Amino acid sequence: MLNGFGTRQIGLAGCFAVGLLSLAGGCGRGDHEIPDAAEPRPSTLYQPFDPRQSLPEQKMNRPPYRLTPGDVVEIIYQVKNEVTDKDYVLKIEDKIKVAFPYQEQFNQELAVSGDGNIRCLLVGRIRVAGKTAEEVEQELLRRYAEHIKDPELTVVVEAANVKIEELKRAITTAPRGQSRLVPIKPDGTIDLPYIGEAHVSGLTVNQAKHMLDTRYVEEDLQEVEVTVQTLKFAPRRIYVHGEVLTNGMLNADAPITLMQALATMGGVNTRAEKSKILLVRRKHVPIPEAIVFDMTKFLEPRKPGPEGAEADGSIYRYDPYLADGDLIYVPPTWLAQSNDWIDQVFTRGIRAIFPYSGFVGVNFGYDIRNAPQSITTDSVGAPQINTNFGP
Repeated sequence: MLNGFGTRQIGLAGCFAVGLLSLAGGCGRGDHEIPDAAEPRPSTLYQPFDPRQSLPEQKMNRPPYRLTPGDVVEIIYQVKNEVTDKDYVLKIEDKIKVAFPYQEQFNQELAVSGDGNIRCLLVGRIRVAGKTAEEVEQELLRRYAEHIKDPELTVVVEAANVKIEELKRAITTAPRGQSRLVPIKPDGTIDLPYIGEAHVSGLTVNQAKHMLDTRYVEEDLQEVEVTVQTLKFAPRRIYVHGEVLTNGMLNADAPITLMQALATMGGVNTRAEKSKILLVRRKHVPIPEAIVFDMTKFLEPRKPGPEGAEADGSIYRYDPYLADGDLIYVPPTWLAQSNDWIDQVFTRGIRAIFPYSGFVGVNFGYDIRNAPQSITTDSVGAPQINTNFGP
């Protein structure tokens, strides 16, 4: 009688003999070619090349970079000198001359004050900011007619765009020309001439440019246009906590995704619940936001197709790029939490106070039902069953 091992040996020997006979018979035929070896069976992850199936496109869909404290930005100023048919409009700090051809005692050279007004002899305060020289001239003629009979006067702009000239002097440096290097402070602001503090943290470069242009228009500097470029990037500080090999802060100098951050910190351990990884983002948003990331789904980049499994690159877009201040938490599995609870309550708790020991043994060589037994009593009279497992 053959056991299982002997049967397998005969089966293998038979298959080997049949294979030799087939090979010998095939070699005698000249019209049929037998390959030297059969093609190896493809592995589970093997993807045969199919001309109908192209490789995933390598597209980078990264979110726009947002300025953050610690960045150093350069603000480049351009002054738009355009020829236009419109008359010049007076601005704050411009200088004008009011000339009387026949009453020279009323001649004055005046500067537009911060409130947009000038103060003239006899007529007092007049608002001129936002008006042309001709409009100011007509207003002065009307006002002076109340004090002088048939007045004649001319308004001449002596100095225009004075604020722009002062701005040029303030920002012009020998090495960089009309630009200024400014670091973003911890509160997310930068300091610039005329507009003072401007909050740029959380904005993209284009958003910061449009905001600064608007601020300069509000300061009556419509001709000024700025260009914002980032010269130094602050490292992204990403915090990784939970069931990973290394907990702590990760400094990333380049864009990094959640999976890349976990791999950098050594990866998750065997206690990790890979389907419930939490990503918390609280920077640049009024209320913290969070998403749950499923690593098990991410690590299966295949989808069913008419010819079987096909490569699927679209799933990689669910690996989010991280921002400065992001927190990654990898929770433990239910089994790991239960094990921790047992260890805390029983091993470190009850057993530490009330030490106990026990022994459980199982012998599969004998059947307890057939073993000889004898009944005795212990010291207090309780019956005990004695089983003899040995011969």
